[in-house]
Amino acid sequence: MSTLVILGASITGLAVARDAHRHGLRSVVVDTADGPGLHSRRASPVKVGATTETATIDRILSLGGPQVALISTSDDWIRFVIEHRSVLSAAYGMIVQPENATLELCLDKMAFSEWCIASGLPCPMAWIPGRGLRPTALGFPVLLRPVRTLHGHRELGLPKAVEARNESELAHWLEQFETRRIVPLVSESLLGRPLDQYSVPFARRSGETLLFTARKVRPSAELCQVGTCVEMCVDERIEHLARIAVERLDYFGIGEVEILRDKQTREDYLIEINARPWLQYALAPASNHDFLALVLGLSVAANKTPVRAGKTWVSLRQDLFAAFSRSIGMVRHGRLGLVSYLRSLVRSNVFALFDWRDP
Repeated sequence: MSTLVILGASITGLAVARDAHRHGLRSVVVDTADGPGLHSRRASPVKVGATTETATIDRILSLGGPQVALISTSDDWIRFVIEHRSVLSAAYGMIVQPENATLELCLDKMAFSEWCIASGLPCPMAWIPGRGLRPTALGFPVLLRPVRTLHGHRELGLPKAVEARNESELAHWLEQFETRRIVPLVSESLLGRPLDQYSVPFARRSGETLLFTARKVRPSAELCQVGTCVEMCVDERIEHLARIAVERLDYFGIGEVEILRDKQTREDYLIEINARPWLQYALAPASNHDFLALVLGLSVAANKTPVRAGKTWVSLRQDLFAAFSRSIGMVRHGRLGLVSYLRSLVRSNVFALFDWRDP
């Protein structure tokens, strides 16, 4: 492959474009809206926001070729790939995402929960209102999430996830979902427990899997928000669970397994698999986990041995909000000491935006 076309100009798309440049690949970042990936010196920007859907697909098809790979970095673009897979497959040498059935499974939280149960993998109990009776074992508190991921749709006025502690709160939130015509998934809530949040980024091709473990430092689990500070760590049990999941899916491409651990019971719960590069993708090249080389079949530098610890990713602006905001600030509300916060910043050595080589 000589070129990588990246669908999505977010921080994730930016990190993938920088990684592609390190491999000597030409990278093209495509999106319908502005984002940091469109301003990188390491990529050619393509803005398709003011066009029809037909014009958008035609423009993306025009970027293809036998030596060109295509990768989606957001769930919206994954749905685009699902819808137009046949013509995209004909235009590109490779689509760096698993087959559509796997993509659909990862996007549908209820289907994923049922797959986990059928596969013998630990996950929270779940139910969709209107599809049979609520399981008697599903007691309060419960967690409500859109059954299909809605990243990028904050205008709907729904949180990424919200906890209901009784029947009244459950009825309120079910009404909010129904008003917006969004199907909710009601699942066992783990948020009242002391939790560790783990992310297992991975790449897989032809039975070979490369992965590592990271722990979300901020924000805390009960906020159900994306990580603003994430550090690599070593946890063999978490890695084992993630490896079993991606191997049973026979996954191809790059993705992320999200796992929660109850610190009291030491039980692990598989929450979801994001079938795309994740927000903290820059941790992979920073730790010599060469995901692109594996999935694209590129040569790997012999002197770059992967490391499993010592790298901490931070999105500074969002992390300052997570620490000091009036609403959720962990330092401001006394849940985290100022000295501990500053120490975590000192450890940070991988950044969401900042890069001397790509200012």
